[in-house]
Amino acid sequence: MSVRNSDKIRVLVIDDSSTVRIAASRIFGSEFDVLLAVDGEDGLNVIENDTKIQVVFTDLVMPEMDGFEFLKNLRNHTNDHISHLPVIVMTGAENPEIAKQKALSLGATDFITKPFNNVTDIRARAHSYAQFTAAKNNLRAQTTIDGLTGTLNQRGFYKQLEKEISFTSRHQYNMSMMTIELDSYKDLFISMGRSSTEKLIKRIAEILTNSLRKEDTIARTGLARFSISMPLVNKESALEMANKICETIEVVKAKLNGKRLKLTVSIGICCLKPDDEVKPDTLFEMADVALQKAASLGPSQLYLITANEFRKQYQKNGHALSIDTLLEHVNSGEELIIAEQLDEALEHLAPLLALLSNEQKQRVMSYR
Repeated sequence: MSVRNSDKIRVLVIDDSSTVRIAASRIFGSEFDVLLAVDGEDGLNVIENDTKIQVVFTDLVMPEMDGFEFLKNLRNHTNDHISHLPVIVMTGAENPEIAKQKALSLGATDFITKPFNNVTDIRARAHSYAQFTAAKNNLRAQTTIDGLTGTLNQRGFYKQLEKEISFTSRHQYNMSMMTIELDSYKDLFISMGRSSTEKLIKRIAEILTNSLRKEDTIARTGLARFSISMPLVNKESALEMANKICETIEVVKAKLNGKRLKLTVSIGICCLKPDDEVKPDTLFEMADVALQKAASLGPSQLYLITANEFRKQYQKNGHALSIDTLLEHVNSGEELIIAEQLDEALEHLAPLLALLSNEQKQRVMSYR
């Protein structure tokens, strides 16, 4: 496997013509890190598997997925880094002005004409757009506000969480946090498109914000995920608030193709007692575990976990329980080491064992 040079500007060239791809490789030469794709579908796959790509050059007329469809898919991508990549369209003399206008309406950043006569100009554009994208990404990384909803982003929320954990721990207060995710978001995105789902996310952000106390903090921490910190809130109050949010979301009016959409959310809740000492990372882990549990129960469900339960069920000496590690101890004859963890391991394996057929259960028993 070749190791790519991370110091060079990485560009992707998409064209079904091997002649054009070879020419592009020569034009960018050793100064750039060049990746190649044969059509839009291939190009999207390359982009999704390489987060270091900074600039994309694409043809319009290609088999399988042409440049227009590529632009549409890229600009509607759920990953913000991918959807904001600069795309320079390579047009030939056969491309009419109407094609350029269509590409521009779909999100093309710039145009260059084939054949490539001005090599210096092509390299200069790649440099300029890469620098612009890097500056924009750096600015986005520094901000603490989510651009879509106006709530905090994860970076801002983490900073606020540090302060609130410190405050509640110092004064021996309860604290709760919940993570809320819109159910079936991926299906909604496919059915409704980016614009409509973003409006939906903004609406949910407004509902959540209006459901909170002044002391609470809300942030958008995923595509369709929000996190809320609630200082001085015990688990009973947290559950009451979460139930209220589920009920409020269920009556939100939203339509698709004239039919009403039933919206639901899953909510994971984690609660700290006055003597619990945790860091923001642990609180995020707890909320994520609780959210996964809630989602597994079905739509519009809640799951609450305390710090004590999290330590017992999901951590052992600060580390997640590993079945592989337990098996290593067994194979080494160190059975006493795992004695205290055996009940916990069986609890983790219970859902898997429940799925076994009678034949599989007999096979498992034969290993004893």
